[in-house]
Amino acid sequence: MVERLKKGDRQASDELIRRYQEKAFAVAFRMLSGDREEALDLTQDAFLTALRKIDGFEGKSSFYTWFYRILINTCLDSIRRRKRWRRLFFFRRPNSKDTREPSETLAEVASSEPSANPGAVVDARELQRDVRGAMSLLSDRQRMIFNLKVFEEMRIAEIARTMGLAEGTVKSHLFRATRIMRGALADWAGR
Repeated sequence: MVERLKKGDRQASDELIRRYQEKAFAVAFRMLSGDREEALDLTQDAFLTALRKIDGFEGKSSFYTWFYRILINTCLDSIRRRKRWRRLFFFRRPNSKDTREPSETLAEVASSEPSANPGAVVDARELQRDVRGAMSLLSDRQRMIFNLKVFEEMRIAEIARTMGLAEGTVKSHLFRATRIMRGALADWAGR
């Protein structure tokens, strides 16, 4: 498919986008702490970058790994830009968090079911809030590695290739991120 794409085959680009868009959006959504609009924009930007740079794809890794590296870099660049803007425009409270709920949360999906258990819906909302809060405690790199390992179920070696890091570095960041998440979500362990 990549070879077809390199030759300008529009159907190949449509197929690659269809194949990876949901996973790409999920990665961006989690990296950006639930900012749905920015996740959509950055996912689209990453696909456009990948399509523009497809001739640079050498096939040393899977397309998936190569593309997710582009997506991760696109998201990290956006996070860095956002931090710079926050420092420049100090009139916002430095610790204010975007508390908007994503439009398609687990709790909303559950509550649309006629047999939904109201207690479970409340628990799901509380868990989502607490997970988002715990994720905000992680550094950008820890958050990315944790997302790729836990939510995308990537192997350590694959994360290392995707992020351009040594496997030991990935393991170290993952260990720290897991320890922070466990500490922040300790109250949920006894439920």
